[in-house]
Amino acid sequence: MTQYLRNSLVDEEKDILTSKNEFSLSNLLDNKTDVMVLSALKEFQPATRMDLCEKTGIPRTTIYDSLTRLMLKNVVTKYSKSGKAKGRPKVFYQVIQES
Repeated sequence: MTQYLRNSLVDEEKDILTSKNEFSLSNLLDNKTDVMVLSALKEFQPATRMDLCEKTGIPRTTIYDSLTRLMLKNVVTKYSKSGKAKGRPKVFYQVIQES
């Protein structure tokens, strides 16, 4: 993971911890991986698992586990776009906006 990305993730984590409008970190995020995935997703959304893997350096299966936890907590949602190509559609993830 690049130094720039590490610094931006640390800054984003601080923003999540201090923001009154954001999700309560103690109630929603169980581990540091969830914080990193959420931070990267907020910056690069919508994103596929592979996009997040490339941006964070976290293995794809770990990204999948983290996204599943975040979806169960209604922090992240997923959708797919079917194109003209045959095969599986790409699945994108994005942060659910609080209103």
